[in-house]
Amino acid sequence: MSFLTPLFLLLGLLALPIILLYMLRLRRREMLVSSTMLWQKLLRDREANAPWQKLRRNLLLILQLLILLALVLALARPFLPVPSIVSGSIVVLLDASASMQASDVEPTRFDAAKAEIAQLINDLSGSSQMTLIKVGQTPSVLAAATGDRTILRRALNETTPDPAPADWQSAFALAAGAAQGFRDARIILVSDGGLPDDLPPLPAETIYIPIGVSGENLALTALATRSTDAGPQLLAGVANEGLQDRETLLSLTLDGALFDSRRITVPAGRVTNVTWDLPEGTAVIQAALSDHAGDFLPLDDIAWAVHEGGVSNRVLLVTEGNLFLEQVYAVLPGVEAFKASPGSDLSDGEFDLYVFDGVPLPSPIPAADLLIINPQPGAIAASSPEDLLVVTGTFSNTVATRLADSPLLRFVDWRNVHIRQAQAITAPWAQRLVEADGGPLILAGERGGHRIAIFAFDLRDSDLPLQIAFPVLMANITNWLNPGRAFDAPSGLQPGSPVSITPGANATAVSILKPDGTTWTADVGEEALAFTETDELGLYQVNLRDEGGERPAGSFAVNLFSQDESNIQPKTAVRIGQTTVKTAAEGDVGQREFWPWLLGLAFIILLAEWWVHHRGARLPRVSAWLRRGSQQE
Repeated sequence: MSFLTPLFLLLGLLALPIILLYMLRLRRREMLVSSTMLWQKLLRDREANAPWQKLRRNLLLILQLLILLALVLALARPFLPVPSIVSGSIVVLLDASASMQASDVEPTRFDAAKAEIAQLINDLSGSSQMTLIKVGQTPSVLAAATGDRTILRRALNETTPDPAPADWQSAFALAAGAAQGFRDARIILVSDGGLPDDLPPLPAETIYIPIGVSGENLALTALATRSTDAGPQLLAGVANEGLQDRETLLSLTLDGALFDSRRITVPAGRVTNVTWDLPEGTAVIQAALSDHAGDFLPLDDIAWAVHEGGVSNRVLLVTEGNLFLEQVYAVLPGVEAFKASPGSDLSDGEFDLYVFDGVPLPSPIPAADLLIINPQPGAIAASSPEDLLVVTGTFSNTVATRLADSPLLRFVDWRNVHIRQAQAITAPWAQRLVEADGGPLILAGERGGHRIAIFAFDLRDSDLPLQIAFPVLMANITNWLNPGRAFDAPSGLQPGSPVSITPGANATAVSILKPDGTTWTADVGEEALAFTETDELGLYQVNLRDEGGERPAGSFAVNLFSQDESNIQPKTAVRIGQTTVKTAAEGDVGQREFWPWLLGLAFIILLAEWWVHHRGARLPRVSAWLRRGSQQE
């Protein structure tokens, strides 16, 4: 046995003052005497009051010395050498992904991983230090390089798993940075092995500690709706990631009411798809798996979907006739297109998007998103309060010289696009997406709380409608204009994915009710808002606030839907770079401290000392207690 802080053993010298106090202690006794003849014992009394006397056997003294001994040994931190993989500078990567919430080990894999790391912390030697990194949706350093076991234990106990895949690339970057500069560095992975295959090598010796014993799991891998002529339909996919065929009960809830339950059988390693015809007006859908044995990950047994109810965004085409526009808006999903002649009264209809194709802009301009194609000179005066753009002429040098790095031009190949002529436009508020020597060809921006896109040329004066770039560009721009939607959330939204919020011009604030019951709020400004707090699985309800109060603006769902996380089969080895990493043998020597046991022993002896001091060195008379209890009965 050795000691980490042997200097504290000097506190054992405190035993000398304790013994001296017992030797100096006066021992007078009060006695009743019947005769003065007994005063002859006065000499003996003086001898008893002598300051120095022979030390006699005393139980209280022995107990107090034992308490001092236990406390001094605890402060000296004795330890025993034990086999361990912990030595030098250790970087521990704790897998906190969704699969670590599997319950094939009690209570969960994540708790078992924390227990493994707690043992590593206990085995740290006096000269070793540990860096603890949580590998979750956003990796973070829980504890920087330290040998303080209290700090490491506190950081380990406070961490929780994430209901999402882990970002191993970023975690490896953190681990590489923490291991740099140490010749004796080691990196320890505590995981179930669900790592991607393209991870870079690590700059230190790597050790893998596997967690988990079984890969049996049923998972909802898909839940989506679509609109058909017969009404909305729902598709649900159930995957069996285990090695045995499983039977489960799939329940469907529509807008809070149970709609249907089906018992299905899912073969091992396969996916079973189930469809439903939904009633009109369905909005929120919840699917859940239940009544199934051998499923160790409940996180992927429930999923949500939001159906738009088949309502399309209303688009009004103000044009003398443009077959290209009419065809593209006839096939774009989620769009219900209408057509109006130039000069028509636009005050009667309420549309989400207005498309003005080569016609003068009306006054006043509709308070909605706009797509302006081939604007006409003098459409809006430069001094007008509604100033949007100024057309100063035309130009024919229309070969594109610069394309902006914008999502609106994603997958758009402009190299083979030819334009005969375009309008020279001045619009300082707009970003130039496609620009030629003569001026901008496509512009886009926000003004007055609405999004506006401008094509400076007539589609019929170009071969753009004949290129594959045309439907892609129109889909990008229409999706960006986002008519009628307060947020842009795809159906397969996963935890951590941002949601773009684009409220209308009249909205002053946005609030989102999260699955845990808390509310996120933000004031509306000139720029679009981004909601990033999508870490929880469940349904998010969006509300807009304006002068008339608060009104609902729809919902969106966040689901796991990750095959890598649902496949919870633990791996005995992982591949990092070109190396296969396995569990290392316990070849090093660690330290097993037992000072907490010494503190506990000191406390027990203290209780015994208290009893002896107040009751004497006699055990409680159990028979008397029993007899007293029987008399009371």
